[in-house]
Amino acid sequence: MAPTSDDPRFKLVDEGDFLRLRWEPGIVMELKDVQASISAVESVSPSCKRPLLVHMDLVDGISAPARDVLLKDTCSSRTAVLGKDEVARVMTAFNYRAATPSEYFTDECRAIEWLTELDADAS
Repeated sequence: MAPTSDDPRFKLVDEGDFLRLRWEPGIVMELKDVQASISAVESVSPSCKRPLLVHMDLVDGISAPARDVLLKDTCSSRTAVLGKDEVARVMTAFNYRAATPSEYFTDECRAIEWLTELDADAS
């Protein structure tokens, strides 16, 4: 079955200690995408905010309205953004001004370590 324009352009997985959000390759994230991802994160963890690992490595861009919502969003306790290179880092640099603690990583193990380290420190 072919995807429709209403299908989410991301996949959200509960990894136990954190949530993993993986965007489809080649998309430009639009406002409706970000709103759908925030709703999904909140529905998976309705009683508390949890750490979130976001795979941005194959995304082509983020629209200005989508970026503005991401900056103000507080659906996670902290966010690790995972990319492959410095180009992805520049594309996601806005995260350093995000409402919740955010860091950019090119190494998935290090990103998960940062997410779970901070979670353990907060306990």
